[in-house]
Amino acid sequence: MTTQTAEYARSTVTSEDYEPFVVGGEAIGEVHWIRTEGAEGATLAVGLWRSEPQSFPYPFTADETIHALQGELVIDLESGEKVTLRPGDIASFTKGTKSTWTVIQPFKKLFVISG
Repeated sequence: MTTQTAEYARSTVTSEDYEPFVVGGEAIGEVHWIRTEGAEGATLAVGLWRSEPQSFPYPFTADETIHALQGELVIDLESGEKVTLRPGDIASFTKGTKSTWTVIQPFKKLFVISG
């Protein structure tokens, strides 16, 4: 359950509080939205995302910061660099970055999208 007012957003999440996360018409994992808009219509989204092992292309359509909570994720960047995220890791990616994500172990993250 999420409560959002002009002053704050608060969420309590259970396993039933997730919905499909759709990118390019395809569901890739599940998301629980905590916040979907910033003040005065600014781009700001905060949520939890989880996925079973799979691989998919993921274009960063805005700046995104990730805090890995469980599992393992490998992000292959177009430059050839690989970023591996495990519990406790935090990474931030720039809008326009093209990547391919490979979920190695069931993965959960807290994310902030801004721009």
